[in-house]
Amino acid sequence: MTKLILLTIVAIVLVGVVVFLYSGDTVQAPGSSPTPTTTDNVPVPTPTPTPVNEESSSPLPTVSESKVTVTYSDFGYGPAIVTVEKGDTVIFDNKGSKMMWTASAVHPTHKTYPGSDIAFCGTPQSISAFDACKGYGSGESWEFKFDHQGTWKYHNHMQANHTGTIVVE
Repeated sequence: MTKLILLTIVAIVLVGVVVFLYSGDTVQAPGSSPTPTTTDNVPVPTPTPTPVNEESSSPLPTVSESKVTVTYSDFGYGPAIVTVEKGDTVIFDNKGSKMMWTASAVHPTHKTYPGSDIAFCGTPQSISAFDACKGYGSGESWEFKFDHQGTWKYHNHMQANHTGTIVVE
Protein backbone atom coordinates (compact mmCIF):
# COMPACT_ATOMS: atom_id res chain seq x y z
CA MET A 1 0.00 0.00 0.00
CA THR A 2 2.90 2.39 0.80
CA LYS A 3 4.40 1.79 -2.65
CA LEU A 4 1.09 2.69 -4.32
CA ILE A 5 0.83 5.96 -2.38
CA LEU A 6 4.48 6.83 -3.18
CA LEU A 7 3.96 6.02 -6.89
CA THR A 8 0.83 8.22 -6.97
CA ILE A 9 2.69 11.15 -5.40
CA VAL A 10 5.57 10.82 -7.92
CA ALA A 11 3.08 10.71 -10.81
CA ILE A 12 1.28 13.84 -9.55
CA VAL A 13 4.59 15.71 -9.17
CA LEU A 14 5.68 14.73 -12.70
CA VAL A 15 2.34 15.85 -14.17
CA GLY A 16 2.67 19.13 -12.27
CA VAL A 17 6.19 19.73 -13.60
CA VAL A 18 5.09 19.04 -17.19
CA VAL A 19 2.08 21.37 -16.86
CA PHE A 20 4.27 24.08 -15.32
CA LEU A 21 6.93 23.84 -18.04
CA TYR A 22 4.48 23.95 -20.95
CA SER A 23 1.91 26.37 -19.52
CA GLY A 24 3.64 29.46 -21.04
CA ASP A 25 4.04 28.05 -24.57
CA THR A 26 1.77 29.12 -27.37
CA VAL A 27 1.15 27.23 -30.56
CA GLN A 28 2.32 28.94 -33.75
CA ALA A 29 0.59 28.49 -37.07
CA PRO A 30 2.76 26.63 -39.59
CA GLY A 31 5.02 29.03 -41.48
CA SER A 32 4.49 31.93 -39.06
CA SER A 33 7.26 33.64 -37.12
CA PRO A 34 7.26 33.75 -33.34
CA THR A 35 6.27 37.11 -31.89
CA PRO A 36 9.10 38.85 -30.04
CA THR A 37 8.45 39.11 -26.30
CA THR A 38 10.08 40.89 -23.42
CA THR A 39 11.67 39.49 -20.31
CA ASP A 40 12.05 41.79 -17.31
CA ASN A 41 11.16 44.72 -19.57
CA VAL A 42 14.14 44.00 -21.87
CA PRO A 43 13.06 43.78 -25.52
CA VAL A 44 13.99 40.63 -27.43
CA PRO A 45 15.36 41.52 -30.88
CA THR A 46 13.55 40.28 -33.95
CA PRO A 47 15.77 37.94 -35.99
CA THR A 48 17.22 39.48 -39.16
CA PRO A 49 16.40 37.47 -42.28
CA THR A 50 19.25 35.98 -44.34
CA PRO A 51 19.81 37.86 -47.63
CA VAL A 52 18.44 35.88 -50.57
CA ASN A 53 19.53 35.87 -54.19
CA GLU A 54 16.33 36.87 -56.03
CA GLU A 55 17.13 34.71 -59.06
CA SER A 56 17.72 31.42 -57.24
CA SER A 57 15.86 32.03 -53.96
CA SER A 58 18.77 30.61 -52.02
CA PRO A 59 21.12 32.29 -49.52
CA LEU A 60 23.88 34.31 -51.14
CA PRO A 61 27.23 32.50 -51.24
CA THR A 62 29.79 33.62 -48.70
CA VAL A 63 32.81 32.31 -50.60
CA SER A 64 33.32 32.83 -54.29
CA GLU A 65 34.60 29.98 -56.38
CA SER A 66 36.61 30.56 -59.49
CA LYS A 67 37.56 28.33 -62.38
CA VAL A 68 40.99 28.18 -63.98
CA THR A 69 41.71 26.39 -67.26
CA VAL A 70 44.78 24.28 -67.98
CA THR A 71 45.18 23.37 -71.65
CA TYR A 72 46.50 19.99 -72.74
CA SER A 73 48.32 19.83 -76.09
CA ASP A 74 50.48 17.27 -77.85
CA PHE A 75 53.40 18.77 -75.90
CA GLY A 76 51.80 18.49 -72.43
CA TYR A 77 49.94 20.69 -69.97
CA GLY A 78 50.11 24.49 -69.97
CA PRO A 79 50.67 26.41 -67.91
CA ALA A 80 52.85 23.85 -66.15
CA ILE A 81 52.23 25.40 -62.71
CA VAL A 82 48.89 26.92 -61.68
CA THR A 83 48.09 28.59 -58.34
CA VAL A 84 44.48 28.58 -57.12
CA GLU A 85 42.59 29.15 -53.88
CA LYS A 86 41.13 26.30 -51.82
CA GLY A 87 37.70 25.49 -53.28
CA ASP A 88 38.59 26.61 -56.81
CA THR A 89 37.98 24.38 -59.82
CA VAL A 90 40.57 23.62 -62.48
CA ILE A 91 39.33 22.70 -65.96
CA PHE A 92 41.67 20.44 -67.93
CA ASP A 93 40.87 21.15 -71.60
CA ASN A 94 42.24 18.77 -74.25
CA LYS A 95 43.31 20.76 -77.32
CA GLY A 96 45.78 18.10 -78.46
CA SER A 97 45.38 15.14 -80.81
CA LYS A 98 46.14 12.53 -78.11
CA MET A 99 43.94 11.25 -75.28
CA MET A 100 44.23 13.02 -71.93
CA TRP A 101 43.63 11.18 -68.62
CA THR A 102 44.49 13.71 -65.92
CA ALA A 103 45.32 12.18 -62.55
CA SER A 104 47.18 12.90 -59.34
CA ALA A 105 50.82 11.87 -59.26
CA VAL A 106 52.54 9.42 -58.88
CA HIS A 107 52.03 7.28 -61.98
CA PRO A 108 50.51 4.68 -62.06
CA THR A 109 48.77 4.68 -58.63
CA HIS A 110 47.46 8.30 -58.51
CA LYS A 111 47.59 8.52 -54.70
CA THR A 112 49.34 11.85 -53.99
CA TYR A 113 46.21 14.03 -53.67
CA PRO A 114 44.17 13.13 -50.52
CA GLY A 115 41.39 10.65 -51.27
CA SER A 116 42.83 9.71 -54.64
CA ASP A 117 43.74 6.25 -55.90
CA ILE A 118 43.38 4.69 -59.35
CA ALA A 119 41.64 1.80 -57.55
CA PHE A 120 38.71 4.18 -56.84
CA CYS A 121 37.87 4.53 -60.55
CA GLY A 122 34.44 3.07 -61.19
CA THR A 123 33.44 3.37 -57.51
CA PRO A 124 31.56 6.09 -55.58
CA GLN A 125 34.93 7.16 -54.09
CA SER A 126 36.03 8.41 -57.52
CA ILE A 127 33.89 11.56 -57.04
CA SER A 128 36.41 13.06 -54.59
CA ALA A 129 39.53 11.65 -56.26
CA PHE A 130 41.85 13.83 -58.35
CA ASP A 131 41.60 11.32 -61.21
CA ALA A 132 39.60 11.64 -64.43
CA CYS A 133 39.37 7.82 -64.43
CA LYS A 134 39.19 7.79 -68.23
CA GLY A 135 40.71 9.36 -71.29
CA TYR A 136 39.29 12.53 -72.81
CA GLY A 137 39.70 13.17 -76.53
CA SER A 138 40.46 16.35 -78.42
CA GLY A 139 37.88 19.05 -77.68
CA GLU A 140 36.78 17.40 -74.42
CA SER A 141 37.51 18.62 -70.91
CA TRP A 142 37.46 17.38 -67.33
CA GLU A 143 37.31 19.51 -64.20
CA PHE A 144 38.23 19.03 -60.56
CA LYS A 145 37.52 21.12 -57.46
CA PHE A 146 40.55 21.40 -55.14
CA ASP A 147 39.49 21.24 -51.48
CA HIS A 148 42.92 20.51 -49.97
CA GLN A 149 45.69 23.09 -49.63
CA GLY A 150 49.16 22.07 -50.79
CA THR A 151 51.24 21.52 -53.91
CA TRP A 152 49.76 18.75 -56.04
CA LYS A 153 51.60 17.21 -58.97
CA TYR A 154 49.63 15.46 -61.69
CA HIS A 155 50.21 13.70 -65.02
CA ASN A 156 48.52 12.31 -68.10
CA HIS A 157 48.05 8.63 -67.26
CA MET A 158 48.22 7.83 -70.98
CA GLN A 159 51.50 9.70 -71.46
CA ALA A 160 53.11 9.86 -68.01
CA ASN A 161 55.91 12.25 -68.97
CA HIS A 162 53.30 15.00 -69.49
CA THR A 163 53.03 16.53 -66.04
CA GLY A 164 51.93 19.67 -64.21
CA THR A 165 51.52 21.16 -60.74
CA ILE A 166 48.55 22.73 -58.98
CA VAL A 167 49.35 24.93 -55.95
CA VAL A 168 46.31 25.34 -53.69
CA GLU A 169 46.60 28.23 -51.21
